[in-house]
Amino acid sequence: MKAVTAHMLKSAVGWAKPTVPTLLRYCGARRVRRCAPLPALRHYGAALVALAACAIATAAHAQPRRDPGEIHGLKLGLKADEMSTDTFGDLACGSNGGPPRQAIDDWSEFRKCRPEPSGLYEVNARFDDEQEYIGRAIDDPDPLYAQGRVGTRVAGHPVILSVLFDKDGVLRGIRMVSDPRASIVERRMAHMLRLAVINRYDPEGWTCADLPPAPGETPVGGGVFIKQRCEKRTAERDLFVEAHFLRKPGQSGIDPATGEPTTGQFESWTRFELMDPNYKKP
Repeated sequence: MKAVTAHMLKSAVGWAKPTVPTLLRYCGARRVRRCAPLPALRHYGAALVALAACAIATAAHAQPRRDPGEIHGLKLGLKADEMSTDTFGDLACGSNGGPPRQAIDDWSEFRKCRPEPSGLYEVNARFDDEQEYIGRAIDDPDPLYAQGRVGTRVAGHPVILSVLFDKDGVLRGIRMVSDPRASIVERRMAHMLRLAVINRYDPEGWTCADLPPAPGETPVGGGVFIKQRCEKRTAERDLFVEAHFLRKPGQSGIDPATGEPTTGQFESWTRFELMDPNYKKP
């Protein structure tokens, strides 16, 4: 870096305006705006400030980015024996996207869970929410202590998250279902999670079907009825998402006995599965 600095310093204060190619050579083509051509500098201090900014931009650009995976670092092909639990809370056997069952201590204990008909073992996983519990313990009213890290959420929606392993411990699928235990407001918005999923994996190429109402199913509010199933298949992933927002038989926005508005009488959820297209049922 010393040689680079000396060369650029000479260009900056050496009586000549640095050219765009010179700056691109040291700052990278993607940092042109931050390391744009500098006007002729008359003061040594100004030159050092400019050089420091360019060096910081170059260092930031050079740092390798952590692979975020599909969700919270999870991705197809990971091996249970090599997966870390550092950013996760409790692990347990899953129940097809429902509540957790038998607790387990590590991903590698997936065989303690009963396999699904597909031959895959479902492990329920929660994001590490220690900060949320501390916030509750100190009576933090707006989970300020947790700084927004509240529960297991994807795109802001509370979810039940699970991972699917094959018999050899290879991660073959990720399942995510909106959490029915969420508040009424959050549950009402649960069907919107499907939009986040579709956008996350490129809106192009999805095939969606609007399913007909079952007997007794009715719209919510001003005639909103959502019962949609979408899928997208690529060489890397098979994607499936289904969402409902409707009233089931017997549910109503108005209590027929009192004439007062009801609360929570609707069905709103999203179910998402991301599967390895190369997996074959044993």
